[in-house]
Amino acid sequence: MFNPIVGISFGNVSSSIAIVKQDNKGTVEVIANQDGERTIPSALSYKGDDEYHGGQAIQQLVRNPKNTIINFRDFLSFNKFSEIDSQLIKDRTGSGNGCELVDIGDDKPGFILEQGKTKLSVIEVSARHLKNLKLAAEDYTGITLEKCTLTVPVDFNEAAKKNMAQAALKAGLQVVQFIAEPTAGLLSILESSQATSHSILVNKREQKDKNVVVADFGGFTSTVSVYSIRNNGILSSLHTEINHKLGGENMDDALIKFLAADFEKKTKTKCLNNIRSLAKLKINAILTKKTLSNVTNATVGIDSLADGLDLHTSINRLRYELVISKIVNEMASFVESTIAKTGLDILEIDAVVLLGGASFTPKLTVNLQDLFSDGECEIISLTSGNESQHPDEMISAGAAYQAALLEEDDTEALETLVEHAVSVPHLNQTIGLVNAEGAFEPIFEKNTPLPSRKSFKLYKQQKDFQLELYTGKVEIKETVEEPPAKEEKIEQDNKDDDESDWSDDEDDEPEVIREKVYAKQDKLLSFGGKGGKKGCELIFEISKDCGLKIVVRDLSNGEVTSKAQL
Repeated sequence: MFNPIVGISFGNVSSSIAIVKQDNKGTVEVIANQDGERTIPSALSYKGDDEYHGGQAIQQLVRNPKNTIINFRDFLSFNKFSEIDSQLIKDRTGSGNGCELVDIGDDKPGFILEQGKTKLSVIEVSARHLKNLKLAAEDYTGITLEKCTLTVPVDFNEAAKKNMAQAALKAGLQVVQFIAEPTAGLLSILESSQATSHSILVNKREQKDKNVVVADFGGFTSTVSVYSIRNNGILSSLHTEINHKLGGENMDDALIKFLAADFEKKTKTKCLNNIRSLAKLKINAILTKKTLSNVTNATVGIDSLADGLDLHTSINRLRYELVISKIVNEMASFVESTIAKTGLDILEIDAVVLLGGASFTPKLTVNLQDLFSDGECEIISLTSGNESQHPDEMISAGAAYQAALLEEDDTEALETLVEHAVSVPHLNQTIGLVNAEGAFEPIFEKNTPLPSRKSFKLYKQQKDFQLELYTGKVEIKETVEEPPAKEEKIEQDNKDDDESDWSDDEDDEPEVIREKVYAKQDKLLSFGGKGGKKGCELIFEISKDCGLKIVVRDLSNGEVTSKAQL
């Protein structure tokens, strides 16, 4: 009986679970729970003998906060309560954020439920959450699931992975592989059979070298990773930056303050000093944020927000974008600064993939499009219209694609993949040749994982030829384009003396056009090759220690006619 491996994204704010269908297309399905939620809040709440999960648990924050647990995933990184920073506890489970993380005994981090004084460790809470996800997937598939690939933050330590694997086992799932969240999100694009419109997919088939940024803007943390995709199919991370104080929660907080100020202005009543009022504002801020990502106007109605007084107001997208403008600008700047730390110019970036719920903000996509307007970079996001998958679901979709690749392997082989990752050296400069016009043409781009190999078939090359190989670099050429000269104004009869022409008072600014060009640097070698009766194949190979080898084969018989080594 077929028993698939499912992909699970387990986040602080929300989670999702996905599976690759057994059809000819290999399409991925992000599974909804019994309430129809595909993006499932990472929350549990208890009332009597009843357990609430997902959106139902979030609703308990207003009337049952002491028995509602949210934002617990990151605490898996700690085995001792004394190791956890008090500010982290306050940010995740402080006022208005449900049950507070405490020492439940023996320096173990966990939660104590108000009713019955039940103690739950972070591992136990995580296990119960994963079990609910597992049950939702089993209801959908009709199959008892046993294995999963599980996504983790880039900076998750070994203790966190061990604790997460333990929680999964308690939920009845064996973790066969951990996969970094940005990598999973990128896989959801690269492996999708439905997303053929993306430029990085088209160029992947054409075997072109690409640099791709994956920007994951989650609830509490933003992660920006720069990847190189090279023609040999290797996907490697060049650099990653993490900001634990930037994410969707910042947007929620800004909107909460805006709504509270509106309420206080109308009623002269304060509402931010009340836990129940904060919970109501939080729930409605999240709902309003999601609404304004889809439509241009939202109505906010909160009954009995404070002192029996209601809040009824409306906010349009323009006002909301002004409220969160500082946060969105910081997110765009975070992408730009991360790219700069790789030594790349923004013109060298071919695509930006947006992940995480906070990225489902039209203004963020607009700001990034403005940032990359000089080049041909594609912003891949739901709001830009070139991606159908919701950013909160792309990470679990990528985990499902990875799971599908592992399903054919035996258990012993899978276990060896859980804690191991391949680290390869990268080429630190571009290598290419000079063509007949004297222009530099790259063969191996900078940041190509090593070893690497490229071959070119020259069907018309029957004569002997000479090649010169050089190192090269990318230069950004700036050209100032002056505005066209103004036409002389034709005087008109009966013109009023006080009439003015606005264009006369302002000079048009010259436009600076930036473009990427290659420049040759140091000569590596000159090489003489022999042609063949039906042309020849030119093969370039670079070893791990950067040794360069060139081989020419005759296409008519496959024999090596010439070779060189450096």
